[in-house]
Amino acid sequence: MDLRVFESGVASQPSYEQLVAENAELRAALTLALARIGELEARLAMSSRNSGKPPSSDGLAKPAPKSLRGTSGRGPGRPKGQAGFTLERVENPDLTQTHEPHACSGCGAGLVDAPVVGVEHRQVFDLPVIRVKVTQHDLVARECSCGIVTKARPPAGVNAPVQYGPRIAGAGVYLFHGQFLSKGRTAAALSDLFEADIAPATVATWTHRTAAVITDEVIPVITDRIAQAPVAHFDETGLRTAGKLAWMHSASTDTDVLLNVHPNRGTKGMDAANVLPRFKGVAVHDAWAPYDTYTDATHALCNTHVHRELIYVQDTAPKTVADLAGQATDALLDIKKLVDAAAASGHDVDPDALAHLKRLLKSALVLGRTATATRATKLERKHHALFTRMINRWDDYLRYAHDPRVPFSNNAAEQTIRMPKLRVKVSGCLRSLQGAEDFAAVRSYTATVTRAGHNMFHALVQAAAGTPLIPGTT
Repeated sequence: MDLRVFESGVASQPSYEQLVAENAELRAALTLALARIGELEARLAMSSRNSGKPPSSDGLAKPAPKSLRGTSGRGPGRPKGQAGFTLERVENPDLTQTHEPHACSGCGAGLVDAPVVGVEHRQVFDLPVIRVKVTQHDLVARECSCGIVTKARPPAGVNAPVQYGPRIAGAGVYLFHGQFLSKGRTAAALSDLFEADIAPATVATWTHRTAAVITDEVIPVITDRIAQAPVAHFDETGLRTAGKLAWMHSASTDTDVLLNVHPNRGTKGMDAANVLPRFKGVAVHDAWAPYDTYTDATHALCNTHVHRELIYVQDTAPKTVADLAGQATDALLDIKKLVDAAAASGHDVDPDALAHLKRLLKSALVLGRTATATRATKLERKHHALFTRMINRWDDYLRYAHDPRVPFSNNAAEQTIRMPKLRVKVSGCLRSLQGAEDFAAVRSYTATVTRAGHNMFHALVQAAAGTPLIPGTT
């Protein structure tokens, strides 16, 4: 800024009042610039360790992973006591081939009439040559003496002059939405494996038909069971669909998984799943506000999320506030250790030890809220909001310390969402909302049947045949 003022063409020094005003301007601009720099530095400091960013976004400089689980003390390899799998000889092989020696390895004489003194058995386990088998169904028509012609009814599932059967359709859906191949690669794999010329559009048709059966017969059962569960996990994630951002909502328990796709992230999408509107158990989720509108449920907030947020405060706040966030982090993890140790030993949590750790946590949160009360910058407002939320939602964050059914985190829901995210990484997006809904139905089914110990491929074959498995109902 030019400090000279020209009056009548003659340079003059600025007045004291002008200097004060300019100084105030510069100080205000500097304050804004420093605040902006602080916000940008804090944004650069965000990683999967201290925020909800995925690990893939950390790049080559990603921080070393820090798990809340302690070291087990065991080395690599199969844990002691865990069942192993060793290839062992079977008593009744499917095929036996006998190999004879043609001449003595010593003198060279023939061995045709020589006595057998021993047989060594060697077995090879392999797949037979697999190709599509065509079964023709001849529907005989006969004319009665009364003149009426009656034709035989086709077997169940034989609905067209030429069609694919449920096993190859189930295999297609298994590769497509069970192992996340693209439609083109699924068709190519089926062609290579079974010598069947299958178009990608055929794979899509199989998937849609199978998903329709699952949606009609299985999804209502899964939905009702989760809605009536004592504890359930909820989460949502963005999903590129038809070139737009849609949302995949998940609801899950130890036995059931329900996924649904909706254009809306909030209550409209949650209502469409038809679980939360009638759920009266403990709903475990993150701090996304729409979950709190379901007042019939008891809420438990994810401590893994808030743990990452506290680490972010430690990484970006001034030392006084960062130290308070560190105290809150240590107290939170110490409460987890105390609860886990009590559960492992089969005893109740020590009330005095729990009360002491709660006091440490609460004092850190109260002091942290006070220290950031001015909310002078965007970053300080973010830190203040975290301390305030943890105080206001105290019972929801610490529900796991008093209810053994409630976990420390919502990791179960995040694991449920992980596979759909992998689907999108493989495909880039799902090309239509209908395709996304089909994927959600198939994935809900496969995740549920595998939790019940069923074979995913066999379950998909049954669904493709129109008779899907419904775990827990037989």
